[in-house]
Amino acid sequence: MSQSITNLSVGAKIKFGSIYSQPIVWLVAAKNHAGYPSGAITLLTERIVKIMAVDAKEPSNSNSDRKNYGNNRHIHSNILQWLNSPAGAGQWYQSQHAADAPPNSGEVTHNPYTQQAGFLNAFTADEREAILQTTLTVVKSSTDGGGSETFTKKVFLLSTTEVGLANENGIAEGTRLALFTSENSSRLCYPTAAAVANSDYSDSSLAVDKLWSWWLRTPYAPRAHRVRRVFTDGSLLNSNANTGSGGLRPALNLISSLLVSDTTDADGCYTIPWWVPPDMSFNIGGVKKVYDKGWCKVGGVLREIDKVSVKVNGVLEEV
Repeated sequence: MSQSITNLSVGAKIKFGSIYSQPIVWLVAAKNHAGYPSGAITLLTERIVKIMAVDAKEPSNSNSDRKNYGNNRHIHSNILQWLNSPAGAGQWYQSQHAADAPPNSGEVTHNPYTQQAGFLNAFTADEREAILQTTLTVVKSSTDGGGSETFTKKVFLLSTTEVGLANENGIAEGTRLALFTSENSSRLCYPTAAAVANSDYSDSSLAVDKLWSWWLRTPYAPRAHRVRRVFTDGSLLNSNANTGSGGLRPALNLISSLLVSDTTDADGCYTIPWWVPPDMSFNIGGVKKVYDKGWCKVGGVLREIDKVSVKVNGVLEEV
């Protein structure tokens, strides 16, 4: 049996998409959150799912900080482009501005990802379709003229405002999500075992049972190259954009019409029962043929099977 995803409470866990060939576990971070698409269910990964940099060094940038440490203008960041790409290995990167550079080895301190597939590549077509486009606000550094700007994406990093920390430069980047409070404890996060195992940055403190810091989209406004992070104790930190030891904890908004399981699995997670066309066989010309992709020929025309009904006590009931 299934239930509406809107029935889930804030903090509930749900499996959606995958990374490193494993399901991603998300938390319901908010429901119908102000400024997000109407009725949307906001998800945030339960754990840090990857260790990576926000943006690479830009050798041709006239700004020396961005040349040596990466760019903190979020709309141009490597991480935002990668998060929203379904492209295959080595195909997601496209230059975002004249001085842009990909996150190759040597351009980020650790964990280069230019040759990897985009984050959405391992999501199914149904999963990608269920993610809503969200318009978000992000601060601009003094190098970029200050103030703020908006952008629209499916997958995004949270802001200092959204996680309950201080507004950068006095500018609110959205509003605080229901999952967070003003207490640092609400922001504490651990990495997954896969994130640790697939990181070329190694440290005794980077372990599945130890708290780790994670990236926000908010730039450190006084500088051209530093980006805000949530520190291991839940407080605010900032680091160079090309620091490849930061944690990735993305967020997204799902359509409210989705159905989820009415009970949790062995991991305490709800799952989405995506509809799968029935495996049906037909006797055609004396040969049994299986239409495993849900198609059959009707009146000489192939038509997709979108539902199956059976007669029970003289009444047709949908399977």
